[in-house]
Amino acid sequence: MRRSELPASPHFRRRLARLWRTSVFRLAVLFALAFSLVVAISLAIVYWLSSQYILGQMDASLQAEIQRLQTDTDEADADGLAGQIAEHLRHAGKQGRLYLLTDAAQRIRAGNLLAWPPGLVCGEAIEFSDQSPILPPALRADDADVQARILSTPLKSGGCLLVGQALVEEEGFTDHTGYLLSWAVGIITLLSLLGGGWMGLAVLRRIDVITDTARQIMAGEFSRRIPDTGHGDEFSELSARLNQMLNRIDELMAGMRSVTDHIAHDLRSPLTRLRNRLEISLTQNRPSEEYREAMRQALDDADQLLGLFNTLIAIAQAEAGVRREHFAPVDLSVLLADLVELYQWAAEDRGLHLTARIEPGVQRLASRGLLTQAIVNLLENALHHLPAGSRVEIGLSRTAEQITLTVSDNGPGIPDAADRLRVLERFVRLDAARSTPGSGLGLSLVRAAMHEHGGQVTLEDNHPGLKVVLILPTDSG
Repeated sequence: MRRSELPASPHFRRRLARLWRTSVFRLAVLFALAFSLVVAISLAIVYWLSSQYILGQMDASLQAEIQRLQTDTDEADADGLAGQIAEHLRHAGKQGRLYLLTDAAQRIRAGNLLAWPPGLVCGEAIEFSDQSPILPPALRADDADVQARILSTPLKSGGCLLVGQALVEEEGFTDHTGYLLSWAVGIITLLSLLGGGWMGLAVLRRIDVITDTARQIMAGEFSRRIPDTGHGDEFSELSARLNQMLNRIDELMAGMRSVTDHIAHDLRSPLTRLRNRLEISLTQNRPSEEYREAMRQALDDADQLLGLFNTLIAIAQAEAGVRREHFAPVDLSVLLADLVELYQWAAEDRGLHLTARIEPGVQRLASRGLLTQAIVNLLENALHHLPAGSRVEIGLSRTAEQITLTVSDNGPGIPDAADRLRVLERFVRLDAARSTPGSGLGLSLVRAAMHEHGGQVTLEDNHPGLKVVLILPTDSG
């Protein structure tokens, strides 16, 4: 295979280099090392306990052999005990056993040990190399690491009886077990590191998807969204929240573009009229009354422009939530009753019937000025767009979860559900309202006020007429 055909692409190598810098991989490596250390300690304890168990079994076997020799022959009968040892040595199955019988002067009476083990005190146990010169060459093992285990017991005659065993099979078993356990620790460590690498690469793949999408959005592809893998994990949750944020940003940008277009359109007429009046006043000599009339009209145009900008500022502040820190307790029942009383006379002058059903004692933390402006906008819309003889009803109620404020009428309403959603946008005015003064910001301010208070506004068909429903959560936090 040529070098250019190697499967390791530059992208893969970059990702592998990034892998070493990821916190997930570092945590996985630390976990793998800690886990491997715990496993190694656990297996070492198992190995030590197994070795001790085997050694205990060997001591039990040697002790049983000593007891058997002492039982079969009187301890005082040294010749009989020597004969028993010689008989055991001639037995074919006893070739691995070590025996030594000495008298009170430690002279050898019987056994296959060539000398007394150095450092042994009669009645104790000792281990020494299987290559020791006290063993006959025929009983020495090929492995220099094999140990021999000796138990000794004093006799009534003053001598000492030694019975031992070369631990060939036992140490072979423990060595093999240690070898397997070492391999097990190595494999577990390797698998843990590979698992950590796989986890790191998996996290990098998920992060790269988010990063690539963010890069495309920064490059101008504002319609791009983070794909959801459908795993339902924390990355899916993060992707969903980021997509919601991007959708909200897209809506705000679209709204900003729409606002810019509508402002340019709505400002052109009053600014043009204002300029023309001022130009005519400067270029022609007129009576003082006409000058005053031109100035009054110019002031009206200026007030219209200031009202438009003030409404836009109020909407922007409400959507940004800048007034929430200034919330104070507001008695909505008293506020609504005062506004109904204030607009009662204006409604009667226009031939409208204004009624109210207000539940007393409804209070909430809120911006009094913003809520007042929102309710006033709803009342102004009703007064300006309803024909004489129509009925307007204001309602306020409260449950454990929410506060509901309604403004309903029996006028022509908005039959189309799509139009009921559209009129909540800025500068949107339906055909039936274009002949009346206004900028199309009244309902937008109402929606912004509900947004700042954590509520929502919906427009419903009142059969006939229109019903505006404002819903506020009782919890103002």
